Order: sequence, then structure tokens, then C-alpha cells
Amino acid sequence: MSTRTRWWSIGRITILALVLHGLLLGYPFFRLGQWLALDGPFWLLVLALILNSQLICRWPLRQVKTPGARFLKQTLELFLALSPVLLFLVLCAEVGLYFDLMASKVAATGIVMILLVALPWGLYRGYRPKVKSLELFDDRLLKSLHLVQITDVHIGSRSPGFLKQVLRTVEQLRPDALCITGDFIDQAGVSADALSPLTALPMPIFFVTGNHERYEDLAQIIERLQAAGVVVLRNQSARLRSDVMIHGVDDADSERQLAQVLPSLEVGAGDFNVLLYHRPAGLEAAAECGMQLTLSGHTHNGQIMPFNLLVRRVFPKIRGLYQTGACWHYVSEGTGTWGPVFRLGSMGEVTSMVIAPTRS
Repeated sequence: MSTRTRWWSIGRITILALVLHGLLLGYPFFRLGQWLALDGPFWLLVLALILNSQLICRWPLRQVKTPGARFLKQTLELFLALSPVLLFLVLCAEVGLYFDLMASKVAATGIVMILLVALPWGLYRGYRPKVKSLELFDDRLLKSLHLVQITDVHIGSRSPGFLKQVLRTVEQLRPDALCITGDFIDQAGVSADALSPLTALPMPIFFVTGNHERYEDLAQIIERLQAAGVVVLRNQSARLRSDVMIHGVDDADSERQLAQVLPSLEVGAGDFNVLLYHRPAGLEAAAECGMQLTLSGHTHNGQIMPFNLLVRRVFPKIRGLYQTGACWHYVSEGTGTWGPVFRLGSMGEVTSMVIAPTRS
């Protein structure tokens, strides 16, 4: 790519980002303020904070080291969380005002009331992942296999306390193994002490990288996880028991990643083969290589509607259970959150999956 082409591409992306920024964080908050008759220096300061909130979160607050900094970042992220809902409501109100169906003050009051309901509901769904249970069957198994999957926990953005909460749930489920399918950590310098709750779990733990680990101090992350007793599978396989193999492939932006890596792994024809891979892309290659189950995450199911519509265009296997031939694919909605600790139209989950040898 030539220098001119590269700068043109960067310019287009920048312009698009500015347009989206103004559409989501400028227009709806400004218009709501107009309808509520908010003005003066203080309101201008608030608008400036809203417009710059994501710049603050992605730059000075990108790496949060203290609870206070994390709280400030998560508070600022709420403007982004509420912006799609607010934009939709403001557009609906604009139609009502155009046809003289309501007064601006009435429209604004109604919008505020809806936001006051949506905010605590979205926060609750972001802070409290639920256990999702599934049951499958495969005759390769000598006895039932119980796996728990967590994914996209995002420790760093999320606190060590959140990790403790998640792992308490995992321990109560008593699985045969815990599978962590990437984006477990999204910040450099997450300490061994923050990851120490992993050492208390009585079951084997398997981990594969996600895109966020690649963005940070990957070598140090792997070292700390291994020190906590986690089996890190980097294009590798490990035997869980005599009839079960766990395989893990590094995350990559290429849809060809699985097709390129899987032929080098030990996929036993008589084993029940489980593949851990962060993103639900190219999973058909797993079926071709003899896998019976794949576990993925990455999509968050869009996390906040209507982003699920956009994510679905990139990842058609966006959430839930799919099948290619004799291979099942499960895509988790994610255990944690990225950006706002907020979910609307999605649900954080700890996935409990039981695979039985025969259907009773």
C-alpha cells in the first residue's frame, strides 16, 4: 500500500469515527438538553465532557490501576452505553414534534424516564452474568463430561473483584474442567495477585488467547497464568482424560487461522475433541478436522443493541449453538463486558455444558 493510499484510508476512518461520534454522543445529548431548557456554562461543560468521554477513556484512562480510576472510567463509559437508546428515542421524539403530537418538554421528560429505567437494568445485566446450561450427547464419551466456559472477562477494565465473583460461580458448578476462551485480560500489568483466585479452583483450567491479550503484554500474561496453574494452549493439545482431548488455537484476525493450524494438532479419531478458539470464524474447518465441539466468544452478542445487528454481519454465528456436520459450535455472549459495564439486548453468561455419552 502506498503512503498516499494509507493516509487516505486513515483519513476516511477518522472522518467516519468523527461522524459516528457526533451522531451518538453529540446530537442526542445536545437535543435533549435543548428540550429540557438546559443552558449556561455548566451545561456546556457537561456537553464537552460527554463529547470527550471516549477520548478520555481510550487515552489517559486506558490503563486503570486503582479502584477510583476504574470507577471514573466506567462512569464515563455510560454515556456511550446510553447513546444508542437515547439516539433512537430522540429520533422518535423528533417525528412526534414535527407532527405536533407532543411538546418538547413532554418528549424530554418521557425520554429521561425511560433512561432512568434502562440505566439500572443495563448495569445489572452487565455486572451479574448468569449461568447458562446446555446438554449435548456424543457416544465417544465413556461417561458424562461437564465443562464450564468463561470468555471475554476483560480483567483490567473489570476489577479483580469481578473475577472472584465469576470464579465463585465456577467453583459452585463443580465442572470437570474450566475453559477460558480469550479476552480474559485486556490491560497490561494485571498482577499475579489479581489472578490468584485461579489457584484455588480444584479443576483443570485451559486457556487460549483472544485479541485483547495480543494488544497487551502477551508474554507476561501467559507467564502469570501458567504460574497460577492454568494450561495455556497455543496451537497445542492436552489430554483431559482418556476419552477427551482439549485443543487450543491462538486468536488471529484471519478467517483462515483454523484451517491453517488445525492440521498440525493431534485430533484422535476415537476421542471426544474439544476446540477452544476465541472468535467464531472459520469454524467449519474444525468439523473437517474431526472436532466434536468448539467453544468461542468474542462477539458479546453486540453487548448493547442495536450493535448486535452490525456484529452479526461480521460474525453470523453470533451467539448460542450451531452445528456443522457432526461438530457442535457454541458461541458465548461473554462473561464480562468491554467498555461500558452495561448490557442491553444481551446477557453475560457463565456457560455450564454437560455432554452425555448416550441420549436417555
